Amino acid sequence: MKNKSKQKVTLVEESEYGLYLWETDDGKLICDEDSNYLNIPAKKGDRERVRLLELAARDCGIEGGKAVFFSGNRRVTDEEYEYQKQRLEWGLTPDEKDYGSARDELLNHSKGLKL
Repeated sequence: MKNKSKQKVTLVEESEYGLYLWETDDGKLICDEDSNYLNIPAKKGDRERVRLLELAARDCGIEGGKAVFFSGNRRVTDEEYEYQKQRLEWGLTPDEKDYGSARDELLNHSKGLKL
C-alpha cells in the first residue's frame, strides 16, 4: 500500500524586486545565441514593466507566452558572472549584492551560529 501523504509547499519570495523573463507557451525561456535572456528588472506585479517585456517579445517575433518573475535576481555582465564564479570557488557568497544572504549571515553571527 502506497503512502499518499500530501505535503503543502509554500513558495517564499526572497524579495519583491527581481527580473521578469519571457516564457513561451511551451515553457522555454527566450534567449539569444549567447544565452542572454529576454528580461526586464522590476518590482513584482509591475504591470507596465511586464507590458514592455511583452512588447519586446513581440518585436522578436514571439507570439504568445507570459512573463515569469524571478525574485531576488538581477542582471549581471559577463565580467560580473566570472567574478561570481571565482567568489564561489573561494567559499564566499558569489554575489556581493546578495542582500538576503548578507542579512542571514548577520542574523546567524548575532546568534553565534557559523555557516
